[in-house]
Amino acid sequence: MKSTERMPTAGKLIAAIGLAALAWYATIIVKARWPVDMDFGHFSLFTAGLALLVGWWVIGTRLGRGYMQGISAGLTGLFALLFWAFLLLSFYEMIGRSMDLRYKGPVEAITGMFQIAFEYANNVYYWPLIWLLVGGSAFVGLLAEVVTRRTS
Repeated sequence: MKSTERMPTAGKLIAAIGLAALAWYATIIVKARWPVDMDFGHFSLFTAGLALLVGWWVIGTRLGRGYMQGISAGLTGLFALLFWAFLLLSFYEMIGRSMDLRYKGPVEAITGMFQIAFEYANNVYYWPLIWLLVGGSAFVGLLAEVVTRRTS
C-alpha cells in the first residue's frame, strides 16, 4: 500500500459521505417494505456508519485512475457494503436467536446465520431499490473521482 493511499483526501471524504447518504436513504425504503413487526433499532445508523467506512476504504483507495474506474470503484463499494451489512446484521440476529436457545449447536447457528442473510436479501429484493443502489453508487464513485481529479 502506498503511503498516499492512507492520507485523507477530498475524494475519500466525498466517497464516504456519498455512500453513507445512499445507505441511509436505502434503509428508509427497506423499512417501508419490511414486515411490520420488525424492530429496527439503530439499523439506519449502523448501515450509514458501515457505509462511511466502506466508502473511505473501498471506494476512496481506488480513486485517481480514471472516470470508468471511479464508477467501478463505486460499484465495488456497493457490493462490499452489501456483503458486510448482510454478514454483520445476520450475525447479530443469530446471536440473539442463540441466546433464546433456538440452535442445538454452533454449526446449526452458523447455518442459521446464512438462512437469516438469505431472508434479509429476499426482503430487499425490490427493483427500484436495486436500481437506486446501483445508480447511486456509480454516481458516488464518479463524483468522488471528479473531486479527486480537481483537488490533486
